[in-house]
Amino acid sequence: MTQMTDWQEKLFIDRADLSIRIMNIRWPYTERSVEGIVDILNEHGIKGGHVLDLCCGNGRISVHLAKRGFRATGVDFSKPYLEDARRNAERLGVSDATRFVEGDVRDLAGVLRDQGEPFDAVVSAWTSIGYYTIEDDLSTFRQARRLSREGSVLFTIDTQHEGRAVQLGSGSSTLELDDMVMLEKTTYDPITARKDTTWTFYRRRGRDLEYIDEVYYKIHVYSLSELSRLLGEAGWRVETCYGNIATRQAFGPSTGMNIVAQAA
Repeated sequence: MTQMTDWQEKLFIDRADLSIRIMNIRWPYTERSVEGIVDILNEHGIKGGHVLDLCCGNGRISVHLAKRGFRATGVDFSKPYLEDARRNAERLGVSDATRFVEGDVRDLAGVLRDQGEPFDAVVSAWTSIGYYTIEDDLSTFRQARRLSREGSVLFTIDTQHEGRAVQLGSGSSTLELDDMVMLEKTTYDPITARKDTTWTFYRRRGRDLEYIDEVYYKIHVYSLSELSRLLGEAGWRVETCYGNIATRQAFGPSTGMNIVAQAA
């Protein structure tokens, strides 16, 4: 298992306050995504139960699943993310149905060694893979399979993919964050399928911008076929892929990547 790098520690722990601002933008859209997840689970005969939320961040998937009657266990190595997740669960009245565990998903079996029952479903949302090695991702999904029951369902939600990365290429954009502005600069190498991104944050001071800090991350961007093969090796049989999990839009180069797989 590869070690955490300085940039990962800064992005996910030291300046988690900045990345949480980005996560919070996605909260209003999460309810629709979770509705789509729940509908698919119901079609598989799973009308309740326990869901494992990999790299759960500040809890948006777990909390919305709990609001729909599921129990959720979220795992993340970022203590600030988990503290915010617990606050969100309390604010929305689902603390009793959620559990947030601090730990590295690459050691999932060790982190959840006290887990007494198998999971009914597993969710990996918002490109929670590709930060380490392909072997690390394979191990994580394999451990998740061992912790899940026969017939369980796995979702990868809103995952970046090769087709979209090639289409967008390299460039920059800005994002408004209330009293802040974030400048995103991205470089994508289609030969290595590596995407490097820098987020630079500024605070508004009247008509001026005051520099706050910047965080950097790099990921391996999977293609649909590559990730499907990896999931198959980990014990998950891919059933389909949608461009949007809520609307079941067809998958394509300009859509998201939302894989649905079942325990093989």
